[in-house]
Amino acid sequence: MSRVWNMDDLQKGRMLVFLQFGLLIALVLFPDSAQVQTWATSAGIFLIGVGVIVTFMGFRGLGKSLTSNPVPNQDGKLVTTGIYSRVRHPIYSGLLAITLGLVVSSGVWSQILIWLALAMLLTYKYRWEEVMLAAKYKGYAEYKARVPAILPKLKSSK
Repeated sequence: MSRVWNMDDLQKGRMLVFLQFGLLIALVLFPDSAQVQTWATSAGIFLIGVGVIVTFMGFRGLGKSLTSNPVPNQDGKLVTTGIYSRVRHPIYSGLLAITLGLVVSSGVWSQILIWLALAMLLTYKYRWEEVMLAAKYKGYAEYKARVPAILPKLKSSK
C-alpha cells in the first residue's frame, strides 16, 4: 500500500522542520540566568542526558527509514522493534526531553513558552505524519493502538 507523496506534502514537511529548528535555536541561544539552583542544573542535565540517549536510539532504530521530513521515505519500512516498541516517536520524545532540560537548567522560566510552542509543533507534526504512515503501512493502525506516541507506559506491578 505505497503512496506517492506530492510536492505539497514535502513542502509542508520542510516548513515544519524549519519551524522546529527555529524553536530549537531560540532555546539554545536564549541567555541563561545568573542564579540557577543546583537542583535545576542537575535535573536539566539529567533530562538532557536521557533525551540524547532516546534520540540516538530513535535515529539508530530507523536505519534507512530515517528522514528529517515527516513524509515517509518511499523505500522505508515500518519499524516497531527496539525503542519503537515502547514509543512511536522517540526522536520527538528525546527532543522534548533535551529542550526541557535546557529550560530547567537555564533558570529562565520564560523559556517554557518556547518549549510549549515546540511541544505543540511536534504534536501537530507527529499527528500529520501518522496520517501518512497509516496510509503507507498496513499494520500502522494496530501499532498506533498498542504503542504510545511520546511517553512510554509505565509497567504495572501485577
